[in-house]
Amino acid sequence: MNAQETHWETIVSAGTTWKYIVPNTQPSDSWKNQSFDTSSWLEGPSGIGYGDDDDATQIPPQSISVHMRKEFQVLDTSQIKRILLDIDYDDGFAAYLNGVEIGRNLLSGNPINFNDLADGYHEAMLYQGNSPDRMFIDISLLQNGTNTLAVQVHNQSADSSDLSALPVLSVEVSGNEQIYNETPDWFDEPTLEPVHVDFVSSNLPIIILNTNGNDIPSEPKIAATIKIIDRPNDQRNYVTDQNKSDYIDHEGPIQIEVRGSSSSLFSKKQYALTTYDDAGEKDNVKLLGMPKENDWILSGLAFDTTFVRDFVSYKLSNSIGQYASRAEYCELLLNGEYKGIYMLLEKLKADDSRIDIKKVDEDDNTLPKITGGYITKADKIEGEEVEAWQMQNYAGWETKYAHEHPKPDEVTTDQHNYIQAVFFDLDQKSLDANVSLSDGYPSIIDIPSFVDFILINELASNPDAYQFSTFFHKDRRGKLRAGPIWDLNLSYGNDLFFWGLDRSKYNVWQFMDGNVGSKFWQNLFNEPNFKCYLARRWNQLTATGQPLSENKIFELIDQTVSLITEAVDRQELQWNFDIDFTSRINAMKSFVTQRIAWLSTELSDTSLCNQITTPPLVISRIHYHPPQSDDGDYEFIEITNNSSNTVNTTGIYFGGLGLSYQFPPGSSIGPNQSVLLANNADVFLSFFGKTPFDEYSRKLSNNSQEIRLLDGFGNLIDSVTYKDEAPWPVEADGAGAHLVLNNLGVDNSQALSWTRSFDYNNLSISDSNESQLFIYPNPFTKYLYVSLTNGQQIEKLNVYSLEGRLISSFNSSKNRDVFVVNNLSQGTYLVEVISGSKSYIKQLIRK
Repeated sequence: MNAQETHWETIVSAGTTWKYIVPNTQPSDSWKNQSFDTSSWLEGPSGIGYGDDDDATQIPPQSISVHMRKEFQVLDTSQIKRILLDIDYDDGFAAYLNGVEIGRNLLSGNPINFNDLADGYHEAMLYQGNSPDRMFIDISLLQNGTNTLAVQVHNQSADSSDLSALPVLSVEVSGNEQIYNETPDWFDEPTLEPVHVDFVSSNLPIIILNTNGNDIPSEPKIAATIKIIDRPNDQRNYVTDQNKSDYIDHEGPIQIEVRGSSSSLFSKKQYALTTYDDAGEKDNVKLLGMPKENDWILSGLAFDTTFVRDFVSYKLSNSIGQYASRAEYCELLLNGEYKGIYMLLEKLKADDSRIDIKKVDEDDNTLPKITGGYITKADKIEGEEVEAWQMQNYAGWETKYAHEHPKPDEVTTDQHNYIQAVFFDLDQKSLDANVSLSDGYPSIIDIPSFVDFILINELASNPDAYQFSTFFHKDRRGKLRAGPIWDLNLSYGNDLFFWGLDRSKYNVWQFMDGNVGSKFWQNLFNEPNFKCYLARRWNQLTATGQPLSENKIFELIDQTVSLITEAVDRQELQWNFDIDFTSRINAMKSFVTQRIAWLSTELSDTSLCNQITTPPLVISRIHYHPPQSDDGDYEFIEITNNSSNTVNTTGIYFGGLGLSYQFPPGSSIGPNQSVLLANNADVFLSFFGKTPFDEYSRKLSNNSQEIRLLDGFGNLIDSVTYKDEAPWPVEADGAGAHLVLNNLGVDNSQALSWTRSFDYNNLSISDSNESQLFIYPNPFTKYLYVSLTNGQQIEKLNVYSLEGRLISSFNSSKNRDVFVVNNLSQGTYLVEVISGSKSYIKQLIRK
C-alpha cells in the first residue's frame, strides 16, 4: 500500500471533553479500565492543568497529579493501519488504552501512586511552538465500538508552578474518505512504516535474539536466547552462519529487558541483558573480545542519527587513560526481524575489568573496610532505583543521587552515611576553596579523574553531564573518583531538537548552563589551582598528535564512519528516510573545531601549576607474587626518599585503580630512608618479624601492573609498570623472590634497572627512625583510625576536654586500631596515645 492510499485523522482531538479527577486518595486500580464508573468525576476540555496559560480546563495550583479518561468510538478496526499518541505534558505521564499501558515517561512506580512525584522535569512543548512527544501504539489494542484512553500526569514537585496534560490520539486510515476528525495544525504525518530489509550479511558482527515471540518489557527481564556471529580476521558475517559453530562468538540463554527512560518511547528499543548458563546460573562470558562478565547493554543509539557520539566519546576516554565501557558495533535480528545498527557495550559495574574497586560487603561497617568500594551516580531516579540523597545546585533545584554499589537494598546505614558524607564534605571543602592536602578537597578527590571527566564531557558539550548519568566511584582507602563517562548521545551539537531543546553549544560551560549538577563542579572550576590543572591537562591533550587534538579526533570519527557506513545505509532503508549521514558527520566535525578553539581560549592560564616540583621519592622494592599465597597477604611495596632532606608525605597516594593508599596527614620519610607498605600488616609482622609503615588495600597483579605514585594534586612522582616475563626478573613471579631496584639513580621504568632478591632480612625498617603517630580522620564523627609506625603498640587511647578532663579511655595491644568514639558532642578535644614509656597527644575536632 502506498502513501496515497491512506491518510491520517485524529480520533481524540485537543479540546474534546474528558472525565478527570485531581485525587487526594489512591484511585481504584480499575480506574483505567473500560468498565470503571466515572459518574462522580469532573469533566472539561483538554488540555487540563494549571500555569503557563496553555490549559483549557484549570485545576487547583500545586496539584500533584491529574487522572483523565476519554471514551471514543472506532467504526471499523480493519480500516486503521497505524495508531499513535501525541502527548503534551508537564512533568511525567503514563497512558493506557483499554486498560493496557501504552507508554510512560518520568514515572517509575509500579503501581504509580496518586501522590508520586515525577522522576524529573519535562516542560510542555506546544505552547512554546514545539512538537509534543509521540509514540506508536499496538493496533491490536483497538476494538470496534467503545474504547477508553486513560492518562495520568504528575508534577515533579509539590510546589511546581505548572502542570499540563494534553493527549491527542490519531490513526492512519485506509482510503480517502473522512471518518473521524481533522488532525491538529501542528500534526506532522509520520514517515511510512519501516521497510522490510532482506538482511543477509554484514561487515559487522550479527546478533540474533529470540524471545519465542514474547514482547520484551521494561521490567522484569524475560527469558530469551542470544547468538552472536563473528567470523575471524574481519571476514564478512552471514545470517546463515548461525548454524556454523566455527563462526559463533557466543550462544546461550539470557534474561533481557527494555532499558532507558526517554529512549523507551522509540520503536527501536535499548536493551539490558544478562548471560546465563544452561543450569540457570549467571555466566561470565567474553563477548566480541570484551572481558568476561554477565551484564551487557544493547544500545540502539537513540537520539543520535550519526550513531557515533557514544562510541567516539568512550574511545576518547580510553585514550586518555580513563576507563569507559568497551563497545562493539553490530546489527540485530530480533525474532527474525531486522532491527538495525546497535552497539554492544559493557554495563557499568564493579568488576576487575570494568570499575575496578573492592566491593564493600554488608559486614564492612568500620574503618578501614567501610571506606570502599562504592559506585554512586547522579541521575534521574526511575524504575526500581531508589534515591539516596539530594544535593543543591546553582540552578535552583536539586541533583539526585543513587547507590549503584552496594545496591539500595544492600547498603547499610553506616555505609550510606559514610559515602554521603564524602560528597557533602567535598561540597563544603570546594565551596571554601580549601586546598589543604590534609583536610581540603585534594584530600577527598582524585583530581586527575575529575579533570578528565570534565574535559571529555565539555569537549562533547554534553548537556546531561553532572546532573544525569554521572558516575563516581571510590575504592577502599582510596579517593573519590569521577567517572566513568556514560551516555553522550546528546553532545557535539546534538540535542532533543524535537522537544525544543538546543543546549549542546560550542561556547558554554555545561556545569554553568542548563542541568549544571551539584555545586562542587562550579566550586572546583572557580578554585584557581584546580582550574590551572584543568587548563594544563587540556593543553597537553590537545597538543599536536595527542588524543584530543583535532586531527586525532577526526581520525577516530573517520575510522568509525568507515566501519558503520554499510549498516547505516541499511538503517536508512529500513526507516525509509534519508538521514543525510555525511552532512551530519561533517556538522559534528565542524562543532569539534569550534569547541576546541573556544575551550583553548578559556583554558589558557597554567601559570599556577606549570613549575611543579615533586618530591624525590622512588618505588624501590615490589613483592607482587609471594609464593605463600595468591590472596596478596604477603605483598609489599617499598618507597625510598632519595634525598638528604625529610619529605612530607601528606596527601601522597597511589593513583589509578587496583591499588589504594594515601599517606596520612603529618606523615614523612626521613633523609635517605625507606618505608614499607604491606598488603596485610598483621601477616607481614608475623611472617617477616617487622612492622610495616602502613597498609594498602587491594592486591597487586601476579602478571603486570602499573604503580603510580602521585602528590595530592595528582602530579606524577614515580611510576613503575612491572611484568612477569623477561627481561623482568621472572623469579619474582611466585618463585620466592621480590623485585629490587639496582640503584636509586637509574630509570626504574626499565626492566634492566631491577634485579630479584631472596633476602628478606634486609628490609628497610629502621628502629632508629622516630615512631610516627597517625590519627584520622580529622574532623571525625564516630570512628578514629589510629596507627603507630616502627613496631610500636598502642596500649591506651585517652580522650580529654581542652580543660584536661578525662572523658573516655580505651585499651589496645595493636600497632593500628579503630576506636568507636560516639559519646562526644561537637567540639575540640585532646587525644592521647600511650605506647610504653612514650605518650603522644594530638588535637582533634568532633563534628
